[in-house]
Amino acid sequence: MLHEPFSRALLVAFAALPLSACLDKPYDPDGPGDFVGTFAVDAKLDANSCGAGVIDAPASWSFEVRLSRDVDLIYWWNNGSELTTGKLGSDKHSFSFDTAVVVDMRDENSEPWLPPCSVQRRDRADGKIAEDDTAFTGKLSYDYAPTSGSDCSDLVTSNPPVFAALPCGMTYVLDAKRTSDVP
Repeated sequence: MLHEPFSRALLVAFAALPLSACLDKPYDPDGPGDFVGTFAVDAKLDANSCGAGVIDAPASWSFEVRLSRDVDLIYWWNNGSELTTGKLGSDKHSFSFDTAVVVDMRDENSEPWLPPCSVQRRDRADGKIAEDDTAFTGKLSYDYAPTSGSDCSDLVTSNPPVFAALPCGMTYVLDAKRTSDVP
């Protein structure tokens, strides 16, 4: 399959979800902010302009995340290992994140005649933590677009395509329940 390495690269990028693009610190139980809790998150696909099953995006999946907050920041530890910092609303319950990562869609297995192609994945999340901190709901979006100077048309025109269209995006609805309030 011509694009198997590319699909795999995006799958790896997708498997590192959510919000993995801004991984700047390992998890520290004594880390920043006031610990809100560990949450079991269920994510369900709400919209997808990238094509059904094209980049192996699941219709639903579950993951664990730890949240803490401090003044106007929210800290999100994906699976308890890496820290992403986002904005916390003045109500101390609304939050948002916006991060990005670039994936080089060409590797040593690429056909030498293919033009350079890199795709930026932008991760955006916004949600609201319940007043009693026992749950949160929100949306998590992934937008894919070729970087400036990239020619990624083959990712759309190949058979099978890596993407149905570029740029494209997908959005998941999040429903989370706190499983622990102990750091």
